[in-house]
Amino acid sequence: MDLIEKLNGNVSESAKDNIRRWLTEDKFSDYRDELSTMIEQEKWVDLEDAFFKIIEFGTGGRRGVTGIGSNRINRVTIGESAQALCEYARSFNPNAPQDGIVIACDTRLTSEELSKYAASVCAANGFKVYLFDSFRATPELSFAVRYLKAAAGIVISASHNPPADNGFKAYWKDGGQLVPPHDKGVLDAANNINEIKTIDFDTAVDEGIINIIGEEVDRHYYEAVLGESMGDARDLHIVYSPLHGAGQTSVLPILRNAGFSRIDTVSEQMVPDGNFPTVPGGKSNPEERAANDMAVDLMIKNGADIAITNDPDADRIGVIVNQNGKPVYLNGNQSAVLAADFSLKQLKKSGKLTSDHFLAKTIVTTDMLTALSDGYGAKMYTNMLVGFKYIGELLSQKESTDETFVIGGEESYGLLKGTYAHDKDGAVGALLLAEYAAELKQSGKTLYDKLLELFSKYGVYQEKLASVSLPGANGFTRMQSIMSEIRNNPPKVLAGYEVSAFSDYQTLIKTDILDGDTEQIDCIKGNVVVFELGDHRRRVTVRPSGTEPKLKFYLQWYEEARSNDSVEIENQIRKLDSELSDMITALEKQITAIA
Repeated sequence: MDLIEKLNGNVSESAKDNIRRWLTEDKFSDYRDELSTMIEQEKWVDLEDAFFKIIEFGTGGRRGVTGIGSNRINRVTIGESAQALCEYARSFNPNAPQDGIVIACDTRLTSEELSKYAASVCAANGFKVYLFDSFRATPELSFAVRYLKAAAGIVISASHNPPADNGFKAYWKDGGQLVPPHDKGVLDAANNINEIKTIDFDTAVDEGIINIIGEEVDRHYYEAVLGESMGDARDLHIVYSPLHGAGQTSVLPILRNAGFSRIDTVSEQMVPDGNFPTVPGGKSNPEERAANDMAVDLMIKNGADIAITNDPDADRIGVIVNQNGKPVYLNGNQSAVLAADFSLKQLKKSGKLTSDHFLAKTIVTTDMLTALSDGYGAKMYTNMLVGFKYIGELLSQKESTDETFVIGGEESYGLLKGTYAHDKDGAVGALLLAEYAAELKQSGKTLYDKLLELFSKYGVYQEKLASVSLPGANGFTRMQSIMSEIRNNPPKVLAGYEVSAFSDYQTLIKTDILDGDTEQIDCIKGNVVVFELGDHRRRVTVRPSGTEPKLKFYLQWYEEARSNDSVEIENQIRKLDSELSDMITALEKQITAIA
């Protein structure tokens, strides 16, 4: 019995088709022996998970477990993506090969190897390549594409994913991540590539096709971020950790260059290591409270004012406040609100704020940002799917208008002020929040004190994020079934609350449950559904993750502040937080029981 026949009845037809290609087509030849061994050893579950689909462009590009397979990150999926990006860029701009491609990577286990391989592929396809001399933060790549006027950019990173993962992020000439239809265009081109062109890396460097960059671009990037400074207070004691990632090349030097001299680093986590050995479970993500443990311990021990952490590619920022000797963890929504308040306050104070200034957020980011922008008389754009790339796209669309971008935020710990990059940047977020913390310290206040004041003024907004892991082919199928059933038969009651409106971002129709009226949603299509529970500021959003095998639940709740007293506001927050935790538990059970 040949290898293809052995697959019958043991893997899905889609997996079988992909395995057949990997056994017969030349571009997969390096993996043929390993694949043959897997089939002979009858590793059906592994084969199904690795081959049941072709890894797609999700929220953050192509991302997944490294290893053999069409649904894995390897030299084939990286190489064909790089070559496809070259072909696609050339189809839009005949001068794209001369304009070049910029490539960066983070500190992950395979990042350096895969970034060099991507560079050799782009060089073999006739493109001038700019490759950073070592790991860099993803937002610096976005800046570099714009600074060098390149045709495109590539980042080899899986952001905050587990150590076994890696990925391919593609950037367009505006410095923003690929958005529809470009992402699909590159993926279609990749699927049609029969041979991946390569050139010897060292030869390409010697011949000047691959250009190693570093210090000069760093210097201009630092200047650009520092140009977004909004204050001059610097008396602040900071603890910093890159969580073994690239933030030590961006956040740390920028804070130091800005004049913050009292910075204690978590020395064990300054070591660039893709295993993330000191982070519990290898989850090097500021969103995971345990990932911040060492930074928080040092903050309390040294009596520092705040702690700042980043994910491995340093586009996310976590901020923890030392509130009278106890840590207060700001979530991504709260950090965005504080950074926005500081920026708008400073613009208003200087007399520069106008109605042409605008903010931006995604549909799952707190509506408190909208309340804040309304309070200052600025515009808010919020009709964007999950992913900072859509905010980057908005910035490109606004470049030729009279409108001025102030700040953009997303719930997943992402911030950007200014247009030097078109992606979120943990460095500018760190700069703004450090400046605000230092200014508040002058009057004996903290960032958390200011947040309570804002709740008192604009109302209490609380958010919860939960997810259900559904790995592998079976998990993928179940996620699709759940989303399909929700769309076809939306629940009338969620977690004990009546649903007042239902929005489906695949049909782009919002339905008022009470009277049956419908309206068009002003957004692009996406695999997202939203339930409103009596108020548009009280809602549940459900979507499959675009970067991990998870079904995500975003819960936002709004209440009017019941007092101006900070202690009473805190009590209201604690009570609401407990109620939302109960709601999340009920939601997980209700939604996952659907299919």
